[in-house]
Amino acid sequence: MTPACTLVPQSFFITRGILEGMLLQTVLIGLLLITFTGGATALDGYAVDAQTGLRMERYRAPVPQDVPGGITLDTQTAKALHDAKNIVFIDVYPPKGLGPDPMDGSWVTNEKRSTIPGGVWLPEVGRGTLDAEAADYFRRNLKRLSNGDRDTAIAFYCTSDCWQSWNASRRAINWGYTAVHWYPLGTDGWLESGLTLTPVQPVNFFDDTTPIVGFPATARIYLIDQKGEEWDIGYANFEHSDADTYSVNVEIDSPHFEDQFLSMRPFRCLTASAEWFCYLPYPYELTTTVSSDDLTNLEYRLLFIWKSPKSFGIDAWNGVYYTLTKNTDGSIGGKLLQGDLNVLADPPEPFSYPIDLTEFIEEGAKNRLYPALVIRP
Repeated sequence: MTPACTLVPQSFFITRGILEGMLLQTVLIGLLLITFTGGATALDGYAVDAQTGLRMERYRAPVPQDVPGGITLDTQTAKALHDAKNIVFIDVYPPKGLGPDPMDGSWVTNEKRSTIPGGVWLPEVGRGTLDAEAADYFRRNLKRLSNGDRDTAIAFYCTSDCWQSWNASRRAINWGYTAVHWYPLGTDGWLESGLTLTPVQPVNFFDDTTPIVGFPATARIYLIDQKGEEWDIGYANFEHSDADTYSVNVEIDSPHFEDQFLSMRPFRCLTASAEWFCYLPYPYELTTTVSSDDLTNLEYRLLFIWKSPKSFGIDAWNGVYYTLTKNTDGSIGGKLLQGDLNVLADPPEPFSYPIDLTEFIEEGAKNRLYPALVIRP
């Protein structure tokens, strides 16, 4: 028996097609809404200013997972980009202090900061509101660090839960930078992953220079005579140990020295003028570590005794001790003090510092042949 065939009016198929089209249109509109409102949805519950899109206060608080228009980095990816050396890392950590000095642009803070190696520290550029000077500071340094190419990959970071890095990222995106990365874990996440941080100084607010932190791998040692001429007498090697701590090794090696046998001991002396300068190697055990704030172990390796060529033997009473200071350009300057080094005749306690600088004087130091010293790459 032939089954009955029910005729369906053509209008049914037309109506069905319209309904399917309306359904598809609804789905597409929903997808578009999700796409275009995703940024707003991701920021729901966060105190972000509706007009500027930036966080205006309480910068140390939980942050969103992403920054609109940017790329969020985890530590593994940040490390890979760092090792590839094809991205600029910018630290925006806000230091405690008085901000930039209105006289010279240096940042007034006693707070030490360590950052991702190679990272550049631009403080305070992640605030919700920047005055004209701070905005110019941020703009010109972005231009400098990117070589004027807004497609340069840049990664902003701070500490964990730091809205200033989020703000700085979003501000750079709004200024037209197209490859902005955000590393929300910052130096906390970097350190917790077993990676190394390095000391850093903030970029000067006026001239965009950065004081050099740490020590060079190798630096030459120069004595400076009364005429300002430099005499190369050897070198110092520095090896980074931890944070701002370095191990130092000194080698006094120069053709200017002559071997002399004085008071039954061998010395190497500078003898080319009316006053001899004889190097006195420290004869006891010392640690080798130095830091920007403590150069004592290096000072003990640069002891001298001066003498008249006419005098017999050598007298440790005529001791020379250079007090050292690290300069912002990375060099180390030495100022001569005179005093008695006979204290070294008897062995001190191991790894102690027996020279009492309160018994050394600066008076008459300018009359010595080499009143100053400098160590630089």
